[in-house]
Amino acid sequence: MTMDDFYRLTDVIKRKIYLLIGRAILTAIVNSEKTQKIQVTLLKDETVSDIERFQEYGFETYPKKGSAEAVIAFLNGNRDHGIVLCVHDREYRPLDLSEGDVRVYDYRGNMITCKSTGIEIECLNGNKIEMISDRVKVNGTNLEVLL
Repeated sequence: MTMDDFYRLTDVIKRKIYLLIGRAILTAIVNSEKTQKIQVTLLKDETVSDIERFQEYGFETYPKKGSAEAVIAFLNGNRDHGIVLCVHDREYRPLDLSEGDVRVYDYRGNMITCKSTGIEIECLNGNKIEMISDRVKVNGTNLEVLL
């Protein structure tokens, strides 16, 4: 067996490996089924639809199409059945977190931040609740307390 024979035999495997994981732009979302499905654009002009997007139990998101990117795994390198591993949006990613902080946020500016000092909840209109140590601070234009 020559090296050319070896390359010819392993070329199919190499192509499958290259097709296992892809990076894509999210172009459409179907959020009405039991599992969210997305449509993406992958390689040059390659559009793939009905890709299942599994999400962590207890945490659900509905990304903004057009600017969100996705990392997709294709089982056995088969582009007909992909699974979304991750969705990311560079445009709205917060840059002000400190090491160890966690934030749930949306593109409008609503945020819940877990920090070393406590928890902050901030609405897009600037209203804010801070739960720090043994106190709760509310900053807003209208406060209603229901007991």
